[in-house]
Amino acid sequence: MKIEIGITWFPRKVETFQQSQASIKHDNVTVYPDGIEFPHRTDFTVKTLGEHRGCFKHYYRTLEDLCKTDADIVGVFSDDVLYREGWQKEAIRMFSKNPYIGYLACYTPKGIAGKWQNRKGWNELKGGWATSWGGGYLMRREVALKVLKHDFILNHLENYKKNQQIDHAIPEAMHQMGYQQFANNPSLMKHIGKFSTIGHVHRKIDEALGW
Repeated sequence: MKIEIGITWFPRKVETFQQSQASIKHDNVTVYPDGIEFPHRTDFTVKTLGEHRGCFKHYYRTLEDLCKTDADIVGVFSDDVLYREGWQKEAIRMFSKNPYIGYLACYTPKGIAGKWQNRKGWNELKGGWATSWGGGYLMRREVALKVLKHDFILNHLENYKKNQQIDHAIPEAMHQMGYQQFANNPSLMKHIGKFSTIGHVHRKIDEALGW
């Protein structure tokens, strides 16, 4: 299975991109700056899709662009994460076993683990908005195309301006479509940025499970 990753980038108070790119250990990666010149050295392809759009709209157009590739699996990741060794193998193994997966969340926050926090491997999440959440979503390309056309996502894209929460919107769309959602224990990635690019502060429950 071919995995194509898009890394979204926008300036931070404390830059994390160099640490993140050193740990991903993956070849099929494109960096997508959100309408601003990219200042970092990288061997990855850098692609600008237009003017600055903001968090959710930039996520959407990045996912849309990844879906134009020949990849089997696509994922839009942030620029402030470290990756666990072998994260790709873990994902491919799970996708190969289960055709009903909506997404695999590479980022598993402590706050979502609940009863299965001591159960290793992939664990199924239930529900949608504010019930299942996380990040680093990997999807089959055909599922990602359905997400891009889903009414909830399109409505959220245009109307939910106050707080554009990718980590809640994607699970809600998957829940409405009846796809399964999984997160791994331990988390396959860890946030190293203390603040998001839209001002969110990472809390205790947002820390990566198992790191």
